[in-house]
Amino acid sequence: MVSKGWFLCIGLPMVLIIEVSSQDCDQLCSWLRQANQANLELLNSKMGSTIPQQCIEDVFSFSPKEDLRNLDVSEEENAKVAIQEVLQQTGHIFRQNRTEMLWDEDSLRAFHAGLDQQSENLKSCLSASPRSQRIQLTSLRVKRYFRSLNDFLKEKEYSRCAWEIVQIQVKQCFLWIEKLIQMI
Repeated sequence: MVSKGWFLCIGLPMVLIIEVSSQDCDQLCSWLRQANQANLELLNSKMGSTIPQQCIEDVFSFSPKEDLRNLDVSEEENAKVAIQEVLQQTGHIFRQNRTEMLWDEDSLRAFHAGLDQQSENLKSCLSASPRSQRIQLTSLRVKRYFRSLNDFLKEKEYSRCAWEIVQIQVKQCFLWIEKLIQMI
C-alpha cells in the first residue's frame, strides 16, 4: 500500500514538475502556489512539531544579517527574482553537511528536484535584464541572508539544533514566497 507520506515526499512534487512542463508563463502564479505548498508540506512533515529543549539557546542566539521581509519587491520582476534566488539558495543550503539533519535521502532528492525545477521554470519566465541594478540588489540581499544561514550552520558544526533553526528560517522563506506570488 502506498502511504500518504510517500505521496507528499515523492509523488506530489513529481506531479507538479511534470505539470509545469506543459504550462507557460501565464500559468506561473498558479503553478508556483502549488509547488510552494508542496515544499511547505514536505518541510513541515520533516520538521519536529516543537524545537528540542537543547536548541532553545541557539534559537535566541541566531540573528540573520538580512531580513527578507524588508526587501523591496514591489515590482513583479523583482518578486520573481527574489523567489528564484530563495529557491536556488535553499537548494544550496540543503546540500550542505546533513549528517545531523533528520531527513531521509528520498525526501531530500524530492525536495531538491522540486526546488531545482521551480527555479528553472521561474528563470525561463523572467523578462528583466539580470544586469538591472534593482534585480542585482534583490539577488544580493537574498544571497546575504542565506550566507548568514550557512555561516550559522558552519559555526554550530552542522548540529541538529542548527539544522532545526535553518529549517524554521526556510519555512519562513516559503511563507514569504506565498506573499510574493500574489505580486506576480
